[in-house]
Amino acid sequence: MSSGTKERIIESVFSRRNANGVLEESYVSHVKIWEDAGAEGGGRKPRYILLSQASNGNGFLHKSKLNTNGSYSVGKTWRLAELRGLQVINPLSFNITLSRTYRWQTENPPDQSQFLEAVVRLFRTVLPDASLQLDGLDDAPAPVRQPVTNGVSAAPRRPPTAQRAATPSQIDERNPSPPPPRSQSRNGIPSRPSSPTNSTRGYASSRTAPRPPPPSTSPQPPRTRNPGRPSNASTTSSQVPSVNLQTTSASPRLVDNDDRNASSDSLAVRSQPTAVESQRAPSPGPRTTKRSATVAPPVEGVSSRRDQNARVSFFDPGNQVALDRLITGPSNDPDGEEETVQAMMSNVEEMIEGYEWAIDDVIGRKSSSGAADLIEARLVDELMALDKANIHSFLESDDLIDVVLKYMDEALSELDSMDSLVSSYKIHLNAVGDDISYIQSQNRGLQVQTQNQRALLAELENLLQTVQVDKDALATLTQESLEKSAGIQRLEEASTELYKALQAGQDTDMAATMERLQEYRTHNAQFCKRIFDFLSIMFTAQAQMLLGSNDGLTKEGRGMPKMLNHQDIEQYLGRYAGLMLYLKEMDEKVYAKLCAAYFSAVSELHSSQIKALLSAYITSVRKAVEEDLDQGFGPTPTAGAYARGATGMRRAGTIMRSPMDARNKDKDKSADGKRASEVFGLVLEQIAPLIYREDEFIADFLQINDAALTFADYMSLDNYFRRQASRGVGLSQSTVKLVRGAMELIFGFLPEELKNWLDNALAKDNMQIIGLLACIERFIAEADEKGNAFLLNALGKQQMRLKGLFDRHINEQIKGVEQTKLTSKKRNGVVHFVKHFPVYISLVESQLIGADSLEIRATVDAAYDRIVQSMFESLKQMAKMDGEGEDKGQLNYHVILIENMHHFVAETSQIEIGSVTVFLRKAEAIYDENLGAYVKIVLRRPFGKLIDYFEGVERLLKTTAPSEVSTNANYNKSALKKVVKEYNAKDVRKHVDALFKRVEKHFTEASEKTTTEESGGIAPGTVMVGVWKACEEELQRITELMMKRISQCYTDSGVTLDYTATDVEAAFRRHRAGF
Repeated sequence: MSSGTKERIIESVFSRRNANGVLEESYVSHVKIWEDAGAEGGGRKPRYILLSQASNGNGFLHKSKLNTNGSYSVGKTWRLAELRGLQVINPLSFNITLSRTYRWQTENPPDQSQFLEAVVRLFRTVLPDASLQLDGLDDAPAPVRQPVTNGVSAAPRRPPTAQRAATPSQIDERNPSPPPPRSQSRNGIPSRPSSPTNSTRGYASSRTAPRPPPPSTSPQPPRTRNPGRPSNASTTSSQVPSVNLQTTSASPRLVDNDDRNASSDSLAVRSQPTAVESQRAPSPGPRTTKRSATVAPPVEGVSSRRDQNARVSFFDPGNQVALDRLITGPSNDPDGEEETVQAMMSNVEEMIEGYEWAIDDVIGRKSSSGAADLIEARLVDELMALDKANIHSFLESDDLIDVVLKYMDEALSELDSMDSLVSSYKIHLNAVGDDISYIQSQNRGLQVQTQNQRALLAELENLLQTVQVDKDALATLTQESLEKSAGIQRLEEASTELYKALQAGQDTDMAATMERLQEYRTHNAQFCKRIFDFLSIMFTAQAQMLLGSNDGLTKEGRGMPKMLNHQDIEQYLGRYAGLMLYLKEMDEKVYAKLCAAYFSAVSELHSSQIKALLSAYITSVRKAVEEDLDQGFGPTPTAGAYARGATGMRRAGTIMRSPMDARNKDKDKSADGKRASEVFGLVLEQIAPLIYREDEFIADFLQINDAALTFADYMSLDNYFRRQASRGVGLSQSTVKLVRGAMELIFGFLPEELKNWLDNALAKDNMQIIGLLACIERFIAEADEKGNAFLLNALGKQQMRLKGLFDRHINEQIKGVEQTKLTSKKRNGVVHFVKHFPVYISLVESQLIGADSLEIRATVDAAYDRIVQSMFESLKQMAKMDGEGEDKGQLNYHVILIENMHHFVAETSQIEIGSVTVFLRKAEAIYDENLGAYVKIVLRRPFGKLIDYFEGVERLLKTTAPSEVSTNANYNKSALKKVVKEYNAKDVRKHVDALFKRVEKHFTEASEKTTTEESGGIAPGTVMVGVWKACEEELQRITELMMKRISQCYTDSGVTLDYTATDVEAAFRRHRAGF
C-alpha cells in the first residue's frame, strides 16, 4: 500500500489529539475496497477501510472515502468488539461479520492479507478472551501450544506412568540423586520434571500399602514420547523404568494427603520463580537421558492430561497457560554437573514445601527439632519406596515396558486417527452449517415469496372484481332518467362502476378481461352519446325559457331595464358537473361536441339580452345643447351665435360674465336624458358581472381550468384509480383550442355591439368622449383585478379606438384656434376661442369627476397644454402691429393681449383643477407685461413733455452729479420752470379726463355694436378696472419721482410742481364708479 496514501489518511483522520496532547486514535492499517453503488449509483465506488486503536486501548474500523481535495472523510465506524468473524472468499474479496455481514473486494492480495492479519492481531490484543470465527485465515498461534509438524495433530500429553529408565548397573548411581529435570521438546521448551518419589510412592501404596509418604514439592511432569523410537531391544533395555504403571487404586490416605496439601502446593508452585523451575534436580539416569535426547527424532507434539491421583503441585490442562508462563527457558545442564548452590537450595525448598509448617507446634513453639524429625522420617520413607520401586522395575522392566509401550503406541495411533476423524467431522459440520444457513436464507426467501404471491393473488382477485360491472349498473346507464336529481346521482354511481372497470383494464392484457372490457367500452360510448343528446336539447330549452318574450330583460316601473341573471340555468346545469367530468375523461370527442353545443346556445342567449339592453339604453343618452354644437374654438359663422354666446355681457368689453352661467341655465333644458358616459357605465355594470359569472360557470361546469380534477377525485375513489386517471388526463390540441376560446365563442359579438353603441352615443354629443374613456378605464381596471382576459381585451380595443377619436378631436380644436384671425382695423374685444376655453374645460371636467387616478386624466391635461399653447401663439400672431400710425400698432397689440389675458385669467381661475395653475401663471405674466407697456404709452400723450424732461434728468444723473444738473443748458432752472408751468392741478384734471376717454375707447370700441347698455363708469370686475388702476399708479409713481428729482437736483431754485399726488388721485377717482 502507498506510503503517501497512509500519510494522507493519518493527516485527515488520525491527527486529533486530546487535552493531554495524545492522539485520540492511532493508525494501524488500511485497505482499499470496492462496493456496489446500487441501481442508481452507476457501478462500483471506491472506499477505504481504516483500522485504528484508540488511546484507551479500544480498536475501531472506519469506512472512509477519498474527497476531491485529496483528504479522507469517515462515513461509518464500527467498534472492533462488534467483530464476529472473517471469511476469505478469494485473494481479492472477503466477508466480514459485524452487526451484519459485508462483502468487500480489494485491489491486490498482499494488501488484503496484510490488513486481515492486522485485524486479527489487534482483535487478539484488545479482546484476548473473545471468540472470533475465521474461515480461510490462520489464527495467531497460542502462547503455550506446540506447533504441529508435518501436518499431524499434536498428541495429548501422557501421564508420568512409563518414564524410561537406565540399565540396572546405573540404578545404584541414580538412586541418591534428586528428581530429574524436565525433558526437552523439539522447540526447546522444557517439560515439567518427573518425580520418581511420587511414582514410587504410588506404586508402593498399590502393593504394600505402607504409611503414605508426605507429598513431594516437585510437580509431576508429563511423559515425553518419541514417535520415531527404535524398536530394537538394546535401546529398550537401556532405558530406565522410573516409577511406571501408577495405579488408579491409590489408598484413601494418599488421596486425603494430596487433597489436604493441594492449596499449599499450588500456592508454592505459583510463588516459585522461573529459575527454580528450570534448576530442578537432575534425573536418575543422566547418561540415558542425554543419549535418548540425541538419538531420538524430534518430538512431534506434546499435550497434557490430568491424572486423578497426581499431586496438587502438578498443573492440569486448564492451568497450562499459567504453567508455561512460569517455565521461561530450558535447562542448560541436564546432567546436573554444574548446579549452583542456589539451585540446590531451590530443590531443598521445593522438597520441603509440602510439609505442614503451619501447625501449632511449629509456629507457636518455634521448635526446629520437630520439623527435622518430620523431614528425616519423610526422607527415609521416600528412600525405602524408591528402593522398592527400583527393584520392582528392574525385575519387570523388559517384558512390561514393551507391552506398555506397544499399547501406548496403539493408543497414540488411535488418537491420531480420532484427531483426523474429528478434523474431517469439523469440515463436514462446517459444510453442513453452510448448507443450513443457505437453507434458512432460502426458507426466508420462500416465505417472502409466498406472502408476495398471496398478496398478488388478492390483487388479482380484486382486479377481477373491479373489472366486472354489475348488470344493474349497466341497465341504470341506459334507462335512468337524466332529468331528476336522484336519477343523476344514481347515474353517477353506476358510471363509477363502469369507470373503475375501464380504468383498471388499461394496464392488463389478460384474455379473461379483454372481451369484457370491449363490451364495457361499448356501454361507455352509448352512455356518453345519451348525455350529449340530452344536454344539447336542454341547453337550447333553458336559454329560450330565460329569454321569454322580453329578450331576457325586466323593467320595474319607470326605471331602466335590467337583464335577467342566469342563476336558474346555472343551478340546473350544475347538477351534471360530475357527468361532464366522466364525459371529458371517457369520450373526448363527445365532450368537445357538447362544449361546442353549449357555447352556441349560451352565445345566442347572451347576444339577445345584450343587444336588447344596448338598444334600450341608447335612447336614454341626451343630445348636446345647441350652444355646445354651435360654439367651438373655431370662428363662428353668424353673428347670432356671438350674440347668444355673449349674453353674459352687461356692456360689451366692459362687463363679461362667466360663460358657465349660461350652461347652468341650460341644465334645466336637458333634464330629459343622461350623459353618454353615465348611461354607458350603467350598461357595463350589467354586462361585466354577466361575463364574470359566465367565465366562472364554464370553468366549473365544463372543467375548463388548471385544477386537473378527475372523475376519480370527484367520486372520492381509491388512490389507484386517481393515479390511473391522472395518467390519462390531457385533451387533444383541437379540444384545448376549443375550450380556451370559450369566451370568444360565447361573447364574440360583444366588441362590435359596443362599437356601434359608442358611435351612436358620440353622434349625439361628441364631447362625451372623455367621459366614455373614463368609464372604460374604470371597468378595465376592474377586469384586470378579476383576471378576466376577455373583457380586458374587449374594452381595451374600445379604449384604443376612442383615444384615437379624442386625439382627432383635439387636433380639430387646435385647427379652429389657428383659423381665427383678427385685423388691425377692427378690434372685436375678447377672441372667441378665449371665451370658449373655460366653457370647454367645464364640459370636460364635469366628465372627469373621480378620475384623477385614471389614464384619461393625464391625457386631458396634455390636451389642455396643447390647446393653451396654440391659443397664446395665435393671440400673439393676431396682435402683431400693422405699422399704422406712430404707436397705434403697439397699442393695438397690447390692448388685444390685455383684454384676452384678463378674460382668460378671470374665467379660468374659477375652475379648481391643478393642471390649470400653470396656464394661469403664464397668462398673468403676459397680462402684466402688456399692461405695463400700454400704460406707459397712453400716459405719454398727455404728460409727454413732463415725462421726457425728467427722463433726460435721469439719463444725466447717470454721468453727472445731482448738484451739476442745473448747470446744464437743457436742464437748468429756466427749463424746469417752463415745463412745470404747463402742468397745474387743473391741467392734470383735464389730461386725466382725456386719458379716460382714450382708454375707454380702446377697450369698448369693438363691443358697442353688440350692446345697448348705457355707460355709467367702470363697472367692477371688468378689464377697465385693472387698466385704469394701473394708469393711476403709474402717474403717481412718475409724480413722486419728479418731486424727488427736483428736491435733489434743484434745491435752491425754489421751483416745485404745481400739482400734488392728491390732485392726481382726485382726478382718477372721478372716473371710478362703484369702487
